[in-house]
Amino acid sequence: MMKRVRRSAAFAALLMLAACSGTVRQPEIDLEGVSLGSLGLSGGTVNVNVRVHNPNRFAIRADDLKYRLFLRRPAEQAAAGDSAWVPFADGTYGDTLSVRGGETRTFAIPVEFSFGALRGAAGSLLQTGRVQYRAEGTVDVRTPIGRREVPFRKTGSFTMSGMGR
Repeated sequence: MMKRVRRSAAFAALLMLAACSGTVRQPEIDLEGVSLGSLGLSGGTVNVNVRVHNPNRFAIRADDLKYRLFLRRPAEQAAAGDSAWVPFADGTYGDTLSVRGGETRTFAIPVEFSFGALRGAAGSLLQTGRVQYRAEGTVDVRTPIGRREVPFRKTGSFTMSGMGR
């Protein structure tokens, strides 16, 4: 009898969880652009602007934004496809990002780089003052029914003046 009650309770809990998971919508994560933060002797910082839209009625919190940034080699140096992209920076942003229900917020994520990482795209940067970038990664989002890993990917261009597009 006790097994039957436990089984029924577990089944009811699974049904409730399934019903709730159908109403929880995945947050939308996009990159609005990249801007130059600061420069030093061996490298610098770029600010990657991450836009998070929460389509749900409840607040979400996101931790551990994992990112990889790539720069595109100049056309004359690169073949088509992924071989045209040179790794620039990668890491994890550990601060918590909070977004209320129905809200959209943009967060500036500082990303440190070395000038050595610019080597592959330096020709394009010196010739035109602009280089193309690709950013990708995941964010660990906490919802009332648990954690979800939400992916993001964005391409754009970065100018020497620090204005992203």
